[in-house]
Amino acid sequence: MFKFVVYLLQTIFSLLFKKEKDIIFTILLLKKENEILKRHSIVNNQKLNLKMKDRFILSIIGQLSRRALLHLSIVRPETLLKWQRQFIRKRWTFYNRKKGRPYIKKDIKNLILEMKQDNRFWGCRKISDELNKVDIDVHFTTVNKILQTFRKNGQLKPVGCWKKFLKAHWNSLYSMDFFTIDTLFGKRFYILVILELKSRRIVKFDLTEYPTREFVRQRIIDFSYDYPDKKYLIHDNAAQFTTIDFSQYGITGINTSPYAPNMNAHVERVIGTIRREALDHFLLFTEKQVQKIVKEFVHYYNNFRPHQGINRIPNENISERSGSIRKKSILSGTHHHYFRSSA
Repeated sequence: MFKFVVYLLQTIFSLLFKKEKDIIFTILLLKKENEILKRHSIVNNQKLNLKMKDRFILSIIGQLSRRALLHLSIVRPETLLKWQRQFIRKRWTFYNRKKGRPYIKKDIKNLILEMKQDNRFWGCRKISDELNKVDIDVHFTTVNKILQTFRKNGQLKPVGCWKKFLKAHWNSLYSMDFFTIDTLFGKRFYILVILELKSRRIVKFDLTEYPTREFVRQRIIDFSYDYPDKKYLIHDNAAQFTTIDFSQYGITGINTSPYAPNMNAHVERVIGTIRREALDHFLLFTEKQVQKIVKEFVHYYNNFRPHQGINRIPNENISERSGSIRKKSILSGTHHHYFRSSA
């Protein structure tokens, strides 16, 4: 029966489509193969992996013959049309690529090194400005990268830096800053924090609605009475700080430099800790409530909370070495203090 059907089809096609016989059978064979592959992928839940060139060829065929889209089975016609639009969009899209920074010549790099060696306390911005004076345009970030390369190569050795200053005056260094907190009713309060860097203890804090110069001055007076030894107090360039003569109270004030946040990083970190670990966990309504929360957290921070920066707990005699472990709730259970007790 199969041989008869084949013989009959060969006879019909040889009479009607003698020249196109091989092409027609090839198309029929490919179409049947397509159906088998498609059925196989559906049964095995496999997704066809079409390469970019496959999509391109199918898109061209679909563009040349819209009727051919009716016989497409491996993808939907709308998918093929989407591919066509993508190829056309890529053809006519011009990407606006930014021009990179120009190459810095060796003699300019050597000039930057010479400026830094002659002026050890100049920063990258200062060197960049000096270069602009002699008609050499080099961005300060590029200056920084060039200097870093010289340091790695050993051509530029480090000199006195901020870390060395902190280490040399560690026993008498304090840091001060304001931060704000808003209540549920939109009222804003300013909290002043003074931190001892060596112990990480918050030695002073106070809250006000109006952070005036007089408010800061009075807290500085109280601070100088409680800590009479000669000390250095780091602060930013806010007007409440810079208009006070700290020397009247036996204090050396140190202004932080612009674009140098690390100069006051310790107190900034403490302020973030107060926010994250205390104030952010409460709905704040009144000044009295804020004062109570900060006061309780400061007591916990100074006496019970471990400090990563100094690699120890604040109070070395914090608990007994034996006995059962007990806990104490801090800020209504927001934190807990664990200790040993023989009782």
